[in-house]
Amino acid sequence: MSKTSYIAVLAAVLMSVIAAVSLVPMSDAAGEDLSGTYGEATVIEIAPGFEWRYTPEFPEDLTDFVTVSLEVNDGSVGYVDGSMVIVTIPEEAASGTTYNVVIEASMTEPVEQTAYQYVKFVVVDGLSVSGTINDIIAGTRIDFSPIGESDMSGEITWTVKAGTELPAGLELADGKVSGTPTGIGLQTVSLTANCRGETADLVVTFTVYSKIVGDSEEIIASYGNTVSSRTITNAEDIGVAWTVSEGTLPEGFSLDPETGVVSGSSTEVKETVVTITGTSTHGPEQTVTKQITIRSEPDLVLSSERGILTYLNNADAVTATVAATQASQISWQVSGYDGATVENGIVSVSNPATAGMGQELTVTATTAYGQTETAQVRLDVEDTLTISGDDLVSAIVGTPKLTSAFTVGGGSSNTLAASTETVGLTATIQDGCLNVQSASPMQDAQVTVTVTSAAGQTASATVTVDVYNVLVFSSQPTGGAVIYPM
Repeated sequence: MSKTSYIAVLAAVLMSVIAAVSLVPMSDAAGEDLSGTYGEATVIEIAPGFEWRYTPEFPEDLTDFVTVSLEVNDGSVGYVDGSMVIVTIPEEAASGTTYNVVIEASMTEPVEQTAYQYVKFVVVDGLSVSGTINDIIAGTRIDFSPIGESDMSGEITWTVKAGTELPAGLELADGKVSGTPTGIGLQTVSLTANCRGETADLVVTFTVYSKIVGDSEEIIASYGNTVSSRTITNAEDIGVAWTVSEGTLPEGFSLDPETGVVSGSSTEVKETVVTITGTSTHGPEQTVTKQITIRSEPDLVLSSERGILTYLNNADAVTATVAATQASQISWQVSGYDGATVENGIVSVSNPATAGMGQELTVTATTAYGQTETAQVRLDVEDTLTISGDDLVSAIVGTPKLTSAFTVGGGSSNTLAASTETVGLTATIQDGCLNVQSASPMQDAQVTVTVTSAAGQTASATVTVDVYNVLVFSSQPTGGAVIYPM
């Protein structure tokens, strides 16, 4: 696109960042010189109605922490969209009008910093074209130089607009139409002037008998929006009327009999093929046909119900569903993690080889009718769950005894539980420690401490429990004196 080319040249001198969408109100002093506050401005000449795009860049180690916004936004001409600053000059802006846009880059961590870029937009007159050519005689050489004027600096170049053509024997070179026409009749040609990305069309009519112009096969797709086929341009001297000769236009679509344009809108999931025929209304009868395929479906919208929580090397597939609105047949892709697959909107991960929490999968859906949308699915892969701690605890009958706290690795949102098959022995978890108690002595009792993660991993440790009697005298001293000889 011509405006995009202009923007690309200007954006090459600036820097890029990933930023959130933001709109900033108009400055109180539109067009004033802000260089005393923000430094020398980058001045950009731009025509009314033009759009300027710029993606700032920052040092690699700061990129993930930077937020981009507009500190100054004269006339509210700018906004931040994703990683891009976009400025649109109003169509009604007068030549000489200036707009200040100050781009603010800020970060709060790991260190707090703020930086500004000052851009001044100067509105200049856009490209204008003029020029006419008188009727010409077949076989007579002509030299015609179209006129293009623009206040934007840069060379003005000329091309023949796509969909039109010069009469046979003529060519456009170095901004001049020259040659000897060999055809007869009236023919209209659009010459396109281009100056630094801005284009303007000059329609030139040559009096030559014209051949009816058709068009190649075309596919148009409506997603509830109004769409149109290409305009089929023919010279006025022959006059062409268009009709549907094969098939039936779907509800919501119509044919312009003068231009051959099929246009309309629909949300019905449907594909219709029609053939339109153009017939000349003046001069010798001529006909031409064009096949148009009309596709329609609702606007594609994706939604993700939940993320995927699994663990390292889990052989069982864990899934999340991405739902799509009604559409033609959808092909699915997923990226962001090796081993992730998607089929019919069901994202599956099995045998993950890399642990990591908060990873992001990008699911892409593409309809048979050309729509593409993406959705994000969170992927949490727990590291392998482990548990370690005391393997022996000795207790006294009737007295609770705590082990040291167990050490747990891997998993997420882990929970501990204790179990034993020994009758009379109670085993519970208290603040990450095993608490045992028995009303009777026992030896070599076994308690299993199990840790379970949110993803269903388990790991266990076995603790041997010995419970001893309370220390008491089990005998009584006898009466009388016991005297031992010296």
